[in-house]
Amino acid sequence: MNSKKKIFTILPYKENYSLDTAAAASLWVAEFFKKSKYKSNNIIIGSTDDRKYLTKNYLNITPKNIMKKFLSTTNLYCDKILDYAKKKHPDLIEIHNRPNVLNYLSKKIKTKFIIYFHNNPQTMNGSKSISERLNILRNVEKIIFVSNWTKNKFFEGIDEKLTTKSRVIYPSVNKIKKFKEKDKKILFVGKLNSAKGYDLFRDSIIKILDKFPEWNAYSIGNESRNKPILNHKRHKELGYLSHKKVLAFINKCSIVTVPSKWEEPFGRVALEASSRGCATIVSNRGGLPETTDHSIKINSLTSDELYKTIKDLIINPKKMKRIQVKSFKNVKHLINNNTILIDEIRDEAIADFKINLSSNNFRILNIYNKSQ
Repeated sequence: MNSKKKIFTILPYKENYSLDTAAAASLWVAEFFKKSKYKSNNIIIGSTDDRKYLTKNYLNITPKNIMKKFLSTTNLYCDKILDYAKKKHPDLIEIHNRPNVLNYLSKKIKTKFIIYFHNNPQTMNGSKSISERLNILRNVEKIIFVSNWTKNKFFEGIDEKLTTKSRVIYPSVNKIKKFKEKDKKILFVGKLNSAKGYDLFRDSIIKILDKFPEWNAYSIGNESRNKPILNHKRHKELGYLSHKKVLAFINKCSIVTVPSKWEEPFGRVALEASSRGCATIVSNRGGLPETTDHSIKINSLTSDELYKTIKDLIINPKKMKRIQVKSFKNVKHLINNNTILIDEIRDEAIADFKINLSSNNFRILNIYNKSQ
């Protein structure tokens, strides 16, 4: 009967829930939505200008422009959600990556809440301090993190026993049925800036292309400011592509690099590349090591180290093929499996408990934990 319960899934304000420009939280919601037993009773709520929505059951909310000049857009967004909630009476509200939205709504409406963290909680309004994070623990049924790294950031300075109210569920992929033979292509995907390691890619890939003329390199992404310039006749910058087109291009590449300098909360590109049988090179930062057991990790974040790692794969094709096949066969995070976990958490959050009490035959069992 739980699958008939109404669930609201709330995206961050201005998160693009669209086929062409979907962001990380949107991809998460859409992929798990399609397989969920709650699909027919799950309303996804967001605010985006792009009307090519990823799935059905999406409600687009746009606060009036005239009001945005005077009031917080987050509060206006939340008030619109509250108006809709008062009509539909959701049994559960799931909030993605916006602790300040949870704090606002939990004071205004009586229902169950789950919050998802896609980024470092200590950098987000509403969860920066220990007291704010403890308040979140009090107001939710469960906290879901995209990696152990994000979970550890949330619980820094907090009693470890309170982690029982949390769960790590990773961004996931569908398993590809057939391994595709690769072209001699090396790929970078992401923001084309130094924080993502694009400068390291630039400096290393120029040397690689000069040394190995049969290989080509590509970069997918954009950056409006301080973009490292990569000029080489066998490198092509493809710009921003839809998620579907990115996956199709990854499928052709032999090597994919994710040399990020900043601590990635997870690293979706690394997961997708390895699942499609690419030899995937990652920095040992944030949640990147959790994406796959078969990536090549570089601990020294220098262009020279990246160059040596790529070169080693090229001059050892058997080694590269072995890594590719292992990555393809041993995908760590699958949508089908993790959808079941998400639905189990929803079951627990909105479970109906009914107890028949008989005054003639009533017993109490007191269970406690001495360590608390």
